[in-house]
Amino acid sequence: MHNFNNFKRFLGILAVVASLLVIATIVFRMQQEAAPKLAVRKLPLQVDVSLQKFHYTETKQGVKRWELTADRAEYNKKADISYLTGVRMLVHGAGGVGDLAITAQHAEYHNGTRDIALIGDVRGKSDKGYGFSAPRVDYIAARTLLTTAERVRLTDVGSQLEGTGMEYQTQTRKFKLMKEVTAVYRQEGK
Repeated sequence: MHNFNNFKRFLGILAVVASLLVIATIVFRMQQEAAPKLAVRKLPLQVDVSLQKFHYTETKQGVKRWELTADRAEYNKKADISYLTGVRMLVHGAGGVGDLAITAQHAEYHNGTRDIALIGDVRGKSDKGYGFSAPRVDYIAARTLLTTAERVRLTDVGSQLEGTGMEYQTQTRKFKLMKEVTAVYRQEGK
């Protein structure tokens, strides 16, 4: 019986020593492995702040003028410009002219003047069904004016206008094509 008690005591000590060895091995391996580093994207040169899902609303006398959203925004404090990617601009119309939704691949938002350069496959579509497309369109905030020197195409039900250069008044929805204008008109249903 005495040998049996010694054997049980030996097994108990062996279990405690084995447990301590397992714990020591785990602690040792945890210290050897560096803590996983969080992947943080480095900001490009001259970018002070980078945001995902950017949204900005311009109001005047309590009325929304336009809203600007982007998948990503990078702000350069020195130039006071925000560089946007995946851009959507919604221009609210006054007096029942409806909203105008504009999309672009990129944009440059000039914070001081609130001017916006929409760049890359710029497309505008109104609530009323007409639209435009151009490679680049600039929004001049002080004049609530969309302008481009590029080739632009304006479309409406049954008609298409093309020209080089455009001025588009966002509050009244009046536009002017500057030169080299062509027009195609089709009767509805033909």
